[in-house]
Amino acid sequence: MSRTAALVLAVMVLAGCGARRPFDQGVAYLRQGQYAQARAAFDEAIREAPGSAEAYTNRGITRVRLGDLDGALEDYTRAVELAPKDPDVPYNRGIAWIARRAYPQAVVDFTQALALDPRHTRARFARGTAHSLAGDLEAARRDWAQAIDEERDPRRKELMRIRAGLEPAPAPAPPPAPAPPPAAPPAPAPPPAPPPLAVPPPAPVPPPPVAAPPPAATSPASQELASRGLSKELAGDRAGALADLRAALAAETDPDRRRGIENLLRLLEAR
Repeated sequence: MSRTAALVLAVMVLAGCGARRPFDQGVAYLRQGQYAQARAAFDEAIREAPGSAEAYTNRGITRVRLGDLDGALEDYTRAVELAPKDPDVPYNRGIAWIARRAYPQAVVDFTQALALDPRHTRARFARGTAHSLAGDLEAARRDWAQAIDEERDPRRKELMRIRAGLEPAPAPAPPPAPAPPPAAPPAPAPPPAPPPLAVPPPAPVPPPPVAAPPPAATSPASQELASRGLSKELAGDRAGALADLRAALAAETDPDRRRGIENLLRLLEAR
């Protein structure tokens, strides 16, 4: 190869790397939780490659993390136009609809993802979550059961089972039992019985006990945050899942549900 040809090839390679660099930087920032930097990198990637569905999808994910749900939905919609055969695009848009509490739209997008890939277990499970948040528990259980049955990843299957309520979150190990107290000395002999007394009149009947207050209802905000956190974990967003579950713990008032969220946080933080 001549020196001139080698230089031309080197320039082409460098140009190709330069065109790809903003997208790669955006992915790296996104994985590190640096969402503002990721957004800027994906902006540049889209300017350089306006037909990249990947760039729009990842900018949409970044916008969800930044709380810009309207912008995320716009990006996902553009990605659907550019990559109509990719089931992950409507799946991601469905997650954004859940964050917007637009559950019927989320169901439509998850159904579209399943039409493109019937074995997309994350989309099926997420559709069950959307049904649950919309109040259709029967449809939710059907989707959850099928997704769990078809899921092949053991860790993801375990998380799905916990979210569906089929098994409790793993509890922390109990503390060691305390040492038994020393044996008490023998009791002294009882004193002689006093002479019999006159029988007192019967005591008045005590009033009926006051009924205990009903258990605290689950906070809707806590339930939604916990559901969204598990959806993020299933989608591979560990940082986003932990943030949502910690917010759910702060919003939850019921002691039993707080313990469940705490146990789930321990499970994810230990991985």
